[in-house]
Amino acid sequence: MNPATFFADYDAFGDRRTGGEGDAAAAAWLRDKAEATGAEARLLPAGFTRLTPGRAVLEAAAFAFEGLPLFDGGLTGDEGITGRLGPLGSDAPIGVAEMDPAAASLPGNAFARARAESRHAGIVIALRTKPNGLAPLNAHDLESPFGPPVLQLAGRDAPRLLALAEAGVEARLVAAGTRAPGLSHSIRAELPGAGPPILLLTPRTSWWTSTAERGGGVLAWLEALKALAAAPRSRGVVALATCGHELGHIGAHQAFAAEPGLATAAPLVIHLGANLGAAEDETLTVRSNVPGMAERLAALLEAAGHPRPPLEVVTGGKANGEAHEIEARGGRYLSLIGKNPWFHAPEDRWPISVDCARAGAITRAVATMATQLAR
Repeated sequence: MNPATFFADYDAFGDRRTGGEGDAAAAAWLRDKAEATGAEARLLPAGFTRLTPGRAVLEAAAFAFEGLPLFDGGLTGDEGITGRLGPLGSDAPIGVAEMDPAAASLPGNAFARARAESRHAGIVIALRTKPNGLAPLNAHDLESPFGPPVLQLAGRDAPRLLALAEAGVEARLVAAGTRAPGLSHSIRAELPGAGPPILLLTPRTSWWTSTAERGGGVLAWLEALKALAAAPRSRGVVALATCGHELGHIGAHQAFAAEPGLATAAPLVIHLGANLGAAEDETLTVRSNVPGMAERLAALLEAAGHPRPPLEVVTGGKANGEAHEIEARGGRYLSLIGKNPWFHAPEDRWPISVDCARAGAITRAVATMATQLAR
């Protein structure tokens, strides 16, 4: 599959937020793509509590900052809350901070702890990422929201917001929304063979279109599945493209609850994480809890044309993304995660945020690794 054609098609669906219209269309498209490789593919329904944002604004002095509520935080009514602005951790009723959107990449992160311990009646955060659009934090506690209402703003609002907090101005914060049952779908594709099967795992949903953030992993997932279907193979293969990545990995949780052995018994889980082939930052972390496995994939990446210096090859340590779900269940994983200057931003779109050459190299290396493991 030509990477440029793939990314253009991927980008055409628009926003893929879990449970939205783009999500449903993208799920059906990916299921059909998986079937076209020769695998048996189906949709796995995943129910969840969906937040539909209402009015979300901070009114301070002569300014009104529009944003989004934190999806696993508290909510206000339409009347909002009022009080003085001040730095996060101060005694001001409304705490203010600027953050990197990757700050909530794992459960129990520092910001979640700060929210749990907060004395603020409300919190406002500006998220800094290229080009300082609105890049929401992931919501690991969607099913058990906690803490004060949090309003998320675009990074471009940070300088003015911090100046207002420094001056201690009075403000009104509105972070409204409604929670109701929602539905998304993961995709499960299977190739027959001896068990327990190898697992290919990639998340498929995101806050926005997220073309570089998610597209590279989906491309490698499809091309590995295609290569496995065509190659001599004794080992069975299951491929999961899970929904709800940005909402606490709900698709992965539900898939592994239904089939625990996919995570715990697989000879190896190949996790195709975020930002595989994102432009402008070549950093690629290759991590495994199986000695020698990360080095083996790094050699294949170099042979496929990926530059060697930006590869960070790690055995052990803390797994991130859906690889964390495998690690937490005692499974064996091999994980790829890159860097993306447009991380979580709505401006992560084809063609500006994608490096097709590196995405293609990653795809070729993953396909080679998967077919070697399945022989």
